[in-house]
Amino acid sequence: MAKIDRQLTKDIQDWLLTDNSKRDVAKGAEMLLALTRNRALTTSYLRNPHKFEAKVVYELKKHLKIRLHNMSVADVANLEQTVMLRVADTVETAPAISVNSEFPEATIARGRREDHESLPQHIRELWDSNKQTHQKIVLLFNELKGMSDMQPCDRYEKLSILDQLDRRYRDNLAAYDAYVAPPSPTPEIVSQPEAKAPINSEKEKQMNAARKTLSKYKKRCREAEDQSTKALAITKIQQAVDTIRLLGGDFSDSSVAELREFGISID
Repeated sequence: MAKIDRQLTKDIQDWLLTDNSKRDVAKGAEMLLALTRNRALTTSYLRNPHKFEAKVVYELKKHLKIRLHNMSVADVANLEQTVMLRVADTVETAPAISVNSEFPEATIARGRREDHESLPQHIRELWDSNKQTHQKIVLLFNELKGMSDMQPCDRYEKLSILDQLDRRYRDNLAAYDAYVAPPSPTPEIVSQPEAKAPINSEKEKQMNAARKTLSKYKKRCREAEDQSTKALAITKIQQAVDTIRLLGGDFSDSSVAELREFGISID
């Protein structure tokens, strides 16, 4: 990850917060030059600062948005490469096919569990909601491909949304695939504690494994030196959190705050 000039970031913030009547457009153009190295364009701004003030403000706001995420233009370009490659795989995967009584043979989609109809509603909804999410991913993915001639900072906002949608899609599939239905009751008469013990034991194993995964990838996320490693760690963290919540686990207020800093969805 490229080193970010924090003073330049602060100067941009201060400049954008300055009242329009007191704003030094030339200074704004010089900061934009430091970001883009486009001297010809900056010269045009300096020759007629009042004419191009709105353009300078617009460009600086775009760059500030990615810098506040501690990213440079090069970092955004690297992130885009990672996200687009990952999403390309998602786009190629067929989403769930809607049930149609006239074509019952088409109601089973790739990845759909054979026991889907017998699953709890909240588990079925993970699969069903992914149909709409997949459609949004495809549309946004193709839109970004059509923006390939634009600057990385122009694509950053849509790229971030696409990254979040894809992670949610994959997390839903992971939780859907991981669900284990409790064993069917047997005709044998057994005491209640004996009936629950295997379930609780298995549940505890899954819970402990998920918490270990959470701790492991929180550390990796903090120590990540590149955006792709950090993105992978965040995906693993989200999957672990979803598993813990699915199993009935909870988090302390401090843990929730820490997870939200990573951009993790708790609810």
